[in-house]
Amino acid sequence: MPQNYKNMLRYLLLFALFINIFACKSARRADNGKTETPKNTKENSVILVSPQNGQQVKQNEIINIAYEIKNDSFSIDTTVLFVNNSEVARFSGASCKWTMTEKRTGRQSLRLSMRAGGVEVANTAFVLKYFPPAPQYYTYSIVKQYPHNTKFFTQGLFFDEGFLYEGTGHYGSSALLQIEPASGNVVKSVNLGENFFGEGVTLVNEKIYQLSWREHQCFIYDKNTFDRLAVLPYPNEGWGITTVGDLLAVSNGSSIISFVNPENFVEVRRIEVCNDKGNVSQLNELEFIYGLIWANVWQTNTIVMINPETGAVVGEIDLSGIYKDADDENCLNGIACDVKNRRIFVTGKRWPNIFEIKTVKKQAIAYMQ
Repeated sequence: MPQNYKNMLRYLLLFALFINIFACKSARRADNGKTETPKNTKENSVILVSPQNGQQVKQNEIINIAYEIKNDSFSIDTTVLFVNNSEVARFSGASCKWTMTEKRTGRQSLRLSMRAGGVEVANTAFVLKYFPPAPQYYTYSIVKQYPHNTKFFTQGLFFDEGFLYEGTGHYGSSALLQIEPASGNVVKSVNLGENFFGEGVTLVNEKIYQLSWREHQCFIYDKNTFDRLAVLPYPNEGWGITTVGDLLAVSNGSSIISFVNPENFVEVRRIEVCNDKGNVSQLNELEFIYGLIWANVWQTNTIVMINPETGAVVGEIDLSGIYKDADDENCLNGIACDVKNRRIFVTGKRWPNIFEIKTVKKQAIAYMQ
């Protein structure tokens, strides 16, 4: 037999042996398939009976969670319920009762993991929405008025050691200013430059942080000299900023407030801001006052008072009429607090005055602490 023919025969025998082994392995896999999940089984096998996806729930409401399995090719011995990525219950059968005790407002992410022998064989995820009770409503009284330069497009404001610090906006005129309140005189200033639109300002450990709007950069200054110390990048639009404990609370125009590390702007946690009617967005200038985050709602006369742990709006201040010439562009924006003397200041973009105010209850409505 020619050598070439022998080699060819050898290759054919090896190929036939390979096909046979592969077929046997495939058969064994098919035999063991009872404990494996077919492709797309997890996604297509579960019908959520209750609650409805996106359903609104109340605090301490008992929710009936129930599901059905369309595919009966596998069995389930345990179902695990996760709420906001934390396991809260394990149960047998296809239903359980869960009590809504999550404190954070907004969307609650729920997931059911169906298991057999400790292995997940199916799952489904859905969302519930929690809006808090109605807030306390306030109006205001004016205690005193201070002069304010009508050229200043106010984007941020805070008070420290007898001075107001203001961040202003618009390309070419954005600046950080130290202002003597009684006279309105600028004691110190630094411009951001032509390519930056300034936003909120706050103070951390003798350093002033100033956001830019769409440039994704936060400028850090020495409070005493206004020398620029650093620039930190961040991913979202910059709107408002304030200091809460050892973190910075930052808004981006949505209903989300992110809490970030002041050293690197890495997000540590976030809240979704809601009142009893739903999400509250357009959160602009922020100020931390007496344990709550106060936020201007852009293009409105409203300041909301937000629980920094839960996102619940616990108070709303209606400042209608405080400046009669306010409009959509030159709107209310700017909140500062003299903690030592318990003075609260508010102003707006290009307003001629900064107002010292006191809040006055409109009506007594119970709200979540």
